[in-house]
Amino acid sequence: MILHLLAVAVLATFASYTAYYYLRVIRRPVLHFKNSSFHRSIIEQCPVLSEPYKPTFWCFNNHLMLLLFLFREFRAKPYHYDRIEQLKMKDGGTTGLAWSGMEESKKSRTPIVVVFHTISGDEQDVTSMVRCIRNLNWTAVVCIRRGHGSLPLSKPRFNTMGSTSDLTEQLARIQKQFPEAPLFGVGISAGSGLLARYLGESGSRGKFQAAVAISPAYDLEVAFMRVHPVYSKLMRTRLIRYFLERHPSLSEIRGFEHAKLANNLAEFQDRIYALAGYESREEYYKHSNPIKVVKGIRTPLLILNSADDPICVNENVMENLHWLEHLDSTMLVHTERGSHVAYLEGMRGTSWAERVVGQYLQAIMRSPKRTRSSPTRKPPGAKRVARALGGTRHSARKKTVRRTR
Repeated sequence: MILHLLAVAVLATFASYTAYYYLRVIRRPVLHFKNSSFHRSIIEQCPVLSEPYKPTFWCFNNHLMLLLFLFREFRAKPYHYDRIEQLKMKDGGTTGLAWSGMEESKKSRTPIVVVFHTISGDEQDVTSMVRCIRNLNWTAVVCIRRGHGSLPLSKPRFNTMGSTSDLTEQLARIQKQFPEAPLFGVGISAGSGLLARYLGESGSRGKFQAAVAISPAYDLEVAFMRVHPVYSKLMRTRLIRYFLERHPSLSEIRGFEHAKLANNLAEFQDRIYALAGYESREEYYKHSNPIKVVKGIRTPLLILNSADDPICVNENVMENLHWLEHLDSTMLVHTERGSHVAYLEGMRGTSWAERVVGQYLQAIMRSPKRTRSSPTRKPPGAKRVARALGGTRHSARKKTVRRTR
């Protein structure tokens, strides 16, 4: 009798869990963009954007999904790159390029995807994305920032968000080797901040044909204060060990000890301005915060954000819809779940974000026009491309596709 009741309880629990999953978890992404033939063409060529996102059945909680994602990353075997170059910057600093698929690049006009790693990562924390790119038979190259990975800190200076001047030199090196290859960019977490900053600064002079930003934080001055307190403290500890304790030459710079005493991620970020080469916090954010230049973006850009992200929180997204929906070639893909960067799907927990990246980049390559599209009328049935998210329900149907003026 007890076993029978236990079995009934287990079945009832499983049935309730399953019902909750299908009724409350599976949702279509909301797409925010300025209406144009360019964006409609992209949507038509990217089925993943119109289909429901089905998070992993047994791991759709945002914290569990992020922990699983990080655990897999930690357990992953080192990825073998074709070559890792160390580049000497004009000011004496050292950056790097990690290449995968260089043989492909020797073929005329094989696309090259430049990957931007995370805030305390290197070429080994983006290997899943690199494999995704290689599955397209394209070349991947990871831009390694100063002080990251095994690079020597040849000049005592670092910036958690990277430097667009360093990136410009890295891109020049890539184009010198493969001048005919079209370039694309994929930024992950903090890497998307550097990518967006570069796109905004360079405007129509940028080197990328298109780009993807996964889990960006938008305005760094407020975003770091909103990080979940547990992750904020963990990330603070990680950054102190990764940068300040690994590179003793930084101890000679004003602000070193003050940064080590930071209580959370936001305080650490506010206190490293001198370590990044700036005279003040205000000057640091002026030259590092992507939100200062986003209106200058002219390159086609796809942005992925999840409403349940505990690090780059949903409030950041909602505060920036006003400019996202007015950039001619920018599209925001806003999901209800996905956590931070992870976006696991299917029973095996594969990456939905990588499917999005693959389909989007291929669609761009097939597009006859890779720049801003011209105004056009709203297509019939456009409302079907999105379902409203909590917090945007009042405007999602109205704003998902807007007429261009």
